[in-house]
Amino acid sequence: MAIPLLDMEGTWEEIAEHIPDLPGKKLRVIVLPVEETDPVQKDIRPISEVLAEIAAGIPPQEAAKLPPDFTDQLDHYIYGTPKR
Repeated sequence: MAIPLLDMEGTWEEIAEHIPDLPGKKLRVIVLPVEETDPVQKDIRPISEVLAEIAAGIPPQEAAKLPPDFTDQLDHYIYGTPKR
């Protein structure tokens, strides 16, 4: 019968809390680098806010080049489907 492996991940303090549960166990410790948080990955705003921020960054002269029905006929302008 194979002995199931116990896999734990956390900070040293979180792992140390489990030491009393591991008497006589063989351990392998792998120290991982601290992950830097990427602000893009942590952006949990609604998509409408993200898109509004992107749209606000478009220069007015470029935005003026878009057709007036661009948002209503997005599939037409992106994929070439017939206008609705």
